[in-house]
Amino acid sequence: LVGLSAFALVAAAVAWRVFRVSDLLTTGAGYSAQQTCSCLWVSGRTLESCETDLDPLARRLISMRLGPDEVTASGFGLATATARYEKGFGCSLRN
Repeated sequence: LVGLSAFALVAAAVAWRVFRVSDLLTTGAGYSAQQTCSCLWVSGRTLESCETDLDPLARRLISMRLGPDEVTASGFGLATATARYEKGFGCSLRN
């Protein structure tokens, strides 16, 4: 049992590194925040409508939090991005 647990831990670490999961989460969070911010405040659509624009996998892996004129997206709490709307300029990522 200990050997199997050690193998699973090493396999997870290798997969994390090989597939660059942290980079994928960062990119996914940034894209989701930017896309949703623009959809909400530039296009004037509802959150439910905007969520349909995102990839089905992103809808499951990325959580959204709305603020006043901004959207914060988080991938498992490991990668976070915030897009803020500015009238006349649209949405831009803040971090």
